[in-house]
Amino acid sequence: MSGHGPLLCRGCAGRLYAVCITDHSGGNTAGQWEVDHEMPGECPLAGLLPLTGTAVDVHDLPGAEEVLGPPF
Repeated sequence: MSGHGPLLCRGCAGRLYAVCITDHSGGNTAGQWEVDHEMPGECPLAGLLPLTGTAVDVHDLPGAEEVLGPPF
């Protein structure tokens, strides 16, 4: 998992949280991610969240380019 700045939603500009669980056995670097709004509210992308999946970095998740604002 690599570090990243604050995550913002492309749909509502709200802050997102990201949780990653990584099993490092066997040299594994990919983690299981969950990304969602910190504060629930109206968002046109609500149907795409929570964003979940396995990736090395949160920006590598399938669908991340549709949901996550540009990295800082």
